[in-house]
Amino acid sequence: MEMVLCCDLVVAASTAMFGLPEVKRGLMPDFGGAFRAARMLPANVAREMLLTGDSMPAERAERLGFVNLVTEPGGALAAATELAGRVTRNAPLAVREALAIVNAEISGNEEPSWERSDAAHARLVASEDVREGIEAFLARRAPHWQGR
Repeated sequence: MEMVLCCDLVVAASTAMFGLPEVKRGLMPDFGGAFRAARMLPANVAREMLLTGDSMPAERAERLGFVNLVTEPGGALAAATELAGRVTRNAPLAVREALAIVNAEISGNEEPSWERSDAAHARLVASEDVREGIEAFLARRAPHWQGR
């Protein structure tokens, strides 16, 4: 999902799932998901995903505006290619400038967000909880959190 948060347009099969499951292992999304999710989704939905680690099906993601098109399984590449064709039929300079403006408005200056995210990730990696989350995942058992 963190890769999708970097995309300008999103096409997904109806079977696709989007998630930020890191909290289930004692971590947090460290590749921009912790702050980009709230820019691309309603704030409470971003919080829900970040705090529960639960996944979201493609249909809900489309209703929320996170996904542009949902296709039948196996149809995402063709639909993405068609969508890209619709974009490339337009004036390239106008497309580039419009995209730059909207992306600057959405993203702003991400440097402070990256700094906060990196610091939080460093704290988590040093915790006993992250070790427990990884061990539990590998052992296929529920984690026993200590909050340390």
